[in-house]
Amino acid sequence: MRINRILAAGALILGTGMVLGGCSATKESFGAEIRKTLGVNKDTLKKTENSAEKNYDAKVILKRAEAYYEKDEFIEAAGEYQHFIELHPLHEWAEYAQFKLGMSYFHQIRTIDRDPEPTQNALSAFQKFLSVYPNSQYAGEAEKRARLCETDLAEHQFYVGRFYYKKGDYPAAIARFNSLLGAYPDLPPAEKALYYLGLTYYRSDAPDQATERLEELLGRFPKSSYRNSAEKLLARIRGNS
Repeated sequence: MRINRILAAGALILGTGMVLGGCSATKESFGAEIRKTLGVNKDTLKKTENSAEKNYDAKVILKRAEAYYEKDEFIEAAGEYQHFIELHPLHEWAEYAQFKLGMSYFHQIRTIDRDPEPTQNALSAFQKFLSVYPNSQYAGEAEKRARLCETDLAEHQFYVGRFYYKKGDYPAAIARFNSLLGAYPDLPPAEKALYYLGLTYYRSDAPDQATERLEELLGRFPKSSYRNSAEKLLARIRGNS
């Protein structure tokens, strides 16, 4: 099972129809004035490679970060943005560097069957950004990206839970689905987590818990695509009571 990690909402944010895997950072308009001031070009990395300033000069560090970012080398870009933030936390460009640190991790996210660490790093970076710079011009974008990261992490939890369910490892599946619902109760994956949790409890000979979760699904998501299946399962449980 391979699912696009960031749902259709991503198309709204980037206007490309895709959020990850193939979206070019150079098409983003964030920080156009800063990039113009820095004067980033195709020779930036070569010219600064042996420069002593690359280790401490604010402009040189951010310039290198932007050069890596524009080449879609997001791991290297993240390292430079982080270096800038650590050395120059009060600089006028620190706000921008923190935002682009989150974006660098965000562009490393792939599919839900992969390591969720880039998503966790992106979410952490965006959350720190919103905490320190709540009134920033980039705050709205950071909030959207953070929400997408949370949805992605919820999807990953569901993927792992469903994997355990299909293997018949019901205790592990229940733990994953409950973890998802505890951390992300209001995000879209909660709907299918409730259904599969009800199904897993049913197969675990725990009809009361199954009934509770299925009724919660029907109450919270009356138009759920799982409604018919949930109602049939509830009827089966009650018929066996």
